[in-house]
Amino acid sequence: MNDLLTIITNERRSLLRGFLVVFILVLPFTFIPVLFTQRFTAETFSQQLPDKALVAALIAAGIIILLLLNNYEKLLQKKRLYDLPAFSSLHFNGAVEKYNSIVKEISTYLFGKAGNYFFRVNITNPRQHNIQVELSPLIYVGQNQELLDRLMQELKLKENLYLSRVINLPEEELQHSDIIRNELLKLSDELSRLGVTPMAVDGNGQ
Repeated sequence: MNDLLTIITNERRSLLRGFLVVFILVLPFTFIPVLFTQRFTAETFSQQLPDKALVAALIAAGIIILLLLNNYEKLLQKKRLYDLPAFSSLHFNGAVEKYNSIVKEISTYLFGKAGNYFFRVNITNPRQHNIQVELSPLIYVGQNQELLDRLMQELKLKENLYLSRVINLPEEELQHSDIIRNELLKLSDELSRLGVTPMAVDGNGQ
């Protein structure tokens, strides 16, 4: 996996999106003291806006920095695990979750192709001894409820943000280079058997 700092630099749009979300949420609250101390007019608003925008920007930047520091240990732990043979042998690309992830938590995952499908591979509990790994095939189900039911019942996929198969592995087993690849290839074969359509994706699995 690429160095996390490089990934975050490449995904600076996600960081900017998070900053803007926090800024927009905070800005209205900076005007609350004005409402109690003076009459609020359009002129007052225009006069106060630069100072309040600066305050909101500083608060937003502070929150983003705190979130980064809070998640730094988890990111390092995930990077350490992604560098183990079970993950590194996949030769998947590393990426940062883009959906306002910085507001909640920076989440890194691996993305690549195994068999006939692209997959997202994510570690959800990097601090635990038994590592929980989500294998999420990027597939198109549409409104086919019957197919969705079969995927969940026969293939044991769970529906969260993505349809995923969750496996639990002791960290020692992650020293085996083929353990996750075999799971991905097995899942790919099962999806092909059901005739599931692969989803068209970009370079980060979005």
